[in-house]
Amino acid sequence: MRAETRLVGATIVTQDANNTVIADGELSFDASGVITYVGPRRGPVGADDQDLSGHILLPGLVNAHTHSAMTLMRGSCDDSDLATWLGVVQSLEQHITAEDVLIGLRLAMVEMIRTGTTTFADMYHWDSALLAAVVNAGMRVVAAHAVFDFADIGFSTVSPMNGREGLDHTEALAAEFAGEKLVRVRYGPHAPYTSSPEMLTEVARRAEKHGLGVEIHLAESAFEVEQNLKNYGCTPIVHADRAGLFAVPTLVAHVVHPTAEEIEILAQRGAGVSHNPVSNLKLGSGIAPLAALRDGGVLLGLGTDGAASNNDLDLFEEIKTGSLIHRGVAQKPDITAGTDLLRMATATGAAAVGFPEVGVLEPGRWADVIALQTTSSRATPMFSPTAFLSFAARGSDVTDVFIGGQQVLAAGKLTTLDEDSIRAEAAAASARLQQLAEENS
Repeated sequence: MRAETRLVGATIVTQDANNTVIADGELSFDASGVITYVGPRRGPVGADDQDLSGHILLPGLVNAHTHSAMTLMRGSCDDSDLATWLGVVQSLEQHITAEDVLIGLRLAMVEMIRTGTTTFADMYHWDSALLAAVVNAGMRVVAAHAVFDFADIGFSTVSPMNGREGLDHTEALAAEFAGEKLVRVRYGPHAPYTSSPEMLTEVARRAEKHGLGVEIHLAESAFEVEQNLKNYGCTPIVHADRAGLFAVPTLVAHVVHPTAEEIEILAQRGAGVSHNPVSNLKLGSGIAPLAALRDGGVLLGLGTDGAASNNDLDLFEEIKTGSLIHRGVAQKPDITAGTDLLRMATATGAAAVGFPEVGVLEPGRWADVIALQTTSSRATPMFSPTAFLSFAARGSDVTDVFIGGQQVLAAGKLTTLDEDSIRAEAAAASARLQQLAEENS
């Protein structure tokens, strides 16, 4: 890599604290992948520079919650509630192999890179080979190996590990990838309805001891809240707080049905929350009280959830949907701005998942940058770049992606992943899973 790489001529939407937008701008980064300059163009485009006139530069998007391997289950159960959906997914997961998980992960990374996601927080089975695949693709991941209860084996056809062994496994992965800038490892207790109070307390103890964070699903459905009240006498977020989870950096997925007390707990403890509007709508789980969470001071990110409950990983769909649904429910067009959701997918989302070095385009940050073309009819006229990004842009508008200065998408061509072979492998793996599930139903 050259001493400095210049991206010249684009409109730059920095997502800094002042929401700075720079027309005919320049962004440069050094050989280590750190941004050195963001501002007006400093001169003509040189032979070794990239001319991105007619584009918008934006920080790489952060998917604050997904299950990447579940791309293989896309479309498997489209019109059911969460409990029914879980049953269908689990029938497929009874046959999933380690190779399937890798294929699903690679397919997810193809889709995420193509739609502008550079960092993703993921809960599923994780091991050294899977983390190496992320590094080889050039993406950033916050990986949480999912565990259920101490004796429960989460993915029996992938690994014989039970929950207790999964905690040890998490610590080993964190140590192995401790020096890797693209990887951060967290504990992944699935949820209070699958992980006992003793498991949650053990996770909190270990997380504090080893300096690791946690990912967990909380308050996703009304049924979950009812069951938690019945079984433990409190709501799920209070339950997790009593177990000590929020004493360490914790990323909470969903939070569709929190109480006012729980919103205050999340804000006071500094927990990150992933708002997953499309998945929650599709499963009929409800609509999270985004304005109350925001106004309560909760650190917010934006996620797609897995492709099995969404059915895609395009964060631009979440940005638009997540802004509009709250306006419709409240009948107030100013209750959520498109720029609120845009920041959740960039600056605040990066902080929420534990990668504060990205999410903003400014000197000193890592050069995670995406370029969107503005030559389509949807981008004409361009009254406001942020309005385009919030309400009209699609993942298909992304032409170039840099992660830590490495170009992983160049003029629409993936540079680190073989898309054709990955799609073929994924189609074959998914068909096999469906057939096995049907034969054993």
